[in-house]
Amino acid sequence: MATTARPRRPRGLRALSAAASDLRYEWDMTKVAAVLLSSATEADNPLLVNVALECLLLHARNIRDFFAPRGQSDDVLAADFLGRPLRVAMPLLRSHSLRTRLNRRIAHLSYSRARLKRGWQVRTLTAEIDRAMTTFVRRLRASQPRVAKSTFGAA
Repeated sequence: MATTARPRRPRGLRALSAAASDLRYEWDMTKVAAVLLSSATEADNPLLVNVALECLLLHARNIRDFFAPRGQSDDVLAADFLGRPLRVAMPLLRSHSLRTRLNRRIAHLSYSRARLKRGWQVRTLTAEIDRAMTTFVRRLRASQPRVAKSTFGAA
């Protein structure tokens, strides 16, 4: 017997505006962390590099999940704003290997952590996020102009 996914509960303007503000924060944090990573070196301060990297990866993970076609009832998804999932290209961020690394190196203390690759393709990740978010904001301006303007500014 096949199960049918329940439709998501529509959210009001206040909830969408608050969620959009949180999403903007996630995007801003990835950008700030990327700038810090580009200027800090392991030789100067390895802990600062790790703080910036972990910040970027944590927020990248949240943005990736925002573009998922489905989620828990309390998850904020692009579909909540646009009425349907938004397909965006994020091949690296959605890859199985990166998902495993994000989960085990960033979000969970695990025994497998030490065996996982340490290098991260920061430029590729930030470029994927920027393209996806730019696409989302463009669509949001067309479908929810009040939310878009209050959170992401005028076009």
